[in-house]
Amino acid sequence: MLCHPFSLHSAGARCRKRFTAREAPRYRVEVFSGARECRYLLVPDSLGTSRLLRDERLLGVFTSSGDGRVSADWEAAGESERARDPYDGSVGYGLAAAFGTGAEPMWQLTLNAALDLWP
Repeated sequence: MLCHPFSLHSAGARCRKRFTAREAPRYRVEVFSGARECRYLLVPDSLGTSRLLRDERLLGVFTSSGDGRVSADWEAAGESERARDPYDGSVGYGLAAAFGTGAEPMWQLTLNAALDLWP
């Protein structure tokens, strides 16, 4: 079995609150692939979707239903871009399944934190 080195970084939350799996806020996840010498980034795009970028170029938009099922809408490859391949797909689907997709807007997180302080 051939293993490829990866470096994984995930942003954390400053506000601590107990969340269920369905309502947990998501954050961007950054992966550096040593085998490909590139950086992947899964970034929340809306409440239910996240964008997958490779070296700051959009590859596709992922949606996770929370039960392990993930779907993707792939961007059309430009002529100057390196073509997408199964490696990109495995990284995107793996990140979306493991970390989920989407996030609440910052104003909503701030409001929820403020309401938690209200007696």
